[in-house]
This record gives sequence, structure tokens and C-alpha cells, in this order.
Amino acid sequence: MFLAASWCLGRYMWLLPIFTLGWLFVSMTTTYGIAVALNHTFPNFPYISYTGVQVPERGIFTFSIAVTAIMLAANAEMRFLFVKEVFREKKMNKRWTDTNIAGLVLGLISSFGLLLVGCFQVDVMKPPHYFGAFLCFVIAIVYLWLQTVITWKLRHVAQKTQDGKVWRAVRFFIWIFQILNSAASTILLILFSVSKTTYKLQRKANMGTKWDTLRGVFLLSTTTEWLLAFSIMFFVLTFIPGFKRLKDIKVKVTLDKGKDRKCGPVSNGDADQHEMNDRSSLTGPEKV
Repeated sequence: MFLAASWCLGRYMWLLPIFTLGWLFVSMTTTYGIAVALNHTFPNFPYISYTGVQVPERGIFTFSIAVTAIMLAANAEMRFLFVKEVFREKKMNKRWTDTNIAGLVLGLISSFGLLLVGCFQVDVMKPPHYFGAFLCFVIAIVYLWLQTVITWKLRHVAQKTQDGKVWRAVRFFIWIFQILNSAASTILLILFSVSKTTYKLQRKANMGTKWDTLRGVFLLSTTTEWLLAFSIMFFVLTFIPGFKRLKDIKVKVTLDKGKDRKCGPVSNGDADQHEMNDRSSLTGPEKV
């Protein structure tokens, strides 16, 4: 993920969050449009998963969600590397470095959950699909709050006297936006969980359907699901200013020079290392 993103974008890594959000928006609207056009679902806010149940939108849904999961994982990894470099320069204690690692783990778990959602359709493989949805949504909310705390810390440790008022205001705005976004996403998750559970229980008790008496609670659950998905995705945009400060990305490949190695020398018989400037290892921000 990291290698692919660095090769494709390089110093324009700040475009990755924009591409991620744009890809998800186009993908979801495409599968929704096809499903509605072919009468595979109803137009008034179906559950997201039901826009990719039948052919041909099923294949598009699976592919697009899988790509989105990979892109989200790449965002989480780049965010981790950026914060890691800042904390290294500022000599932060182990508690904060461990917090950054925890953020990476949560981001990857949430991305994996999204991958499960795309690969296992809700109509035929409900257990893995719902498990993936749990990882995707619930773990993502924890990730949002953790990144908000990290941003709060970055506002203090990354402050420099030469930073102008504009950049200080940007830092503050990002932190406030992350707080509001995390709070909104948490509320949406609660509303979605409660309304969907209520709808399922009432429908099972034969108290109505989504077309009559249960229409209100059904629409509440579906709309909050759509809003929750995009709310989480908009949070990724707050990574853009940090990614813009990436100066160089490299990878260093070291070859093991074993005595029993049968192949010839790498270069002139004495080269042990081969460095590749292929933009794959974070060296640090321009100005932090």
C-alpha cells in the first residue's frame, strides 16, 4: 500500500485523501444508480450494502469497496509515518509513540472491515458482512477520536516561532473540525445502531414493514448509515495539511551478503547495499 501510494503520488501525497473520498463517492453513486435503474433496489435511501447485491452492480460494488479499503489503509499508514517523524524529531515519550502505533492498527483493522463488507454480500453471507461492518464503523469511530487526540498534541509539539498566523489558524481549524466530525460520527453511529435494531425487532414482531408503519424508523437507519459513511471519509481530508509537508520519501534495500551465496556480486564484488530512491520511506516533514 505504502509503496504503491509513494510511487504514484510522491511529493503529491496530499492528493491521496482527495482521491480516496472522490473514489468512494463516485463508486457508491455508480452502484446506487445502476441498482435503481435496473429496479434492483428502491430509490429512497436503501442500505448501502443493498446497492451491490445483484449483477452487474455486485461486481462494481465489490471492486470499488476493495479499492477504497486499500486507499484508506494507505492513508492510515501515511498518517502514522508523518506523526512518527514529528514525534521522533520532538523526542516524544513512549506513551505517545505507542498511541501512534495504536492509531495505525485501528486504521488497518477498520480498512480490513470495509474489505469484508465489499467481498461478502449481505444477502448471502450475512455473518462476515456484519462483522466487517462492525469493524468498519465502530473501530473507525475509535480511530477518529484517537487521531483527534494526536492532532491536539501535534498543535503543541509542532509549533514553531516562524509559523505565521495562517498556519496556526489552520492547525486550530483542523483540530476543531476533527472534534466536530468525531462527535457527529459518534452520534450517527448510535442513531444508526438503535434505529436499525428497532426496525429489525419490530419487523420480526410483525408490527409493520418499511413501506407502512415502520417507514420512519427504516429511513432513519438508512440515512444515518449513508451520513456515517461519508462523515468518516471526510475526516481523512484533515490529513492533507500534514501530507503537504512531506519533503521526501525513500526506501533502502539491504542485501544479505552470505558466504554461501551462489549469485555474483551486486557491484564490483563489494557492494552490500543498494539504495533505491523510489519514494517509499518517510524522511520527514519540510517544516514541522
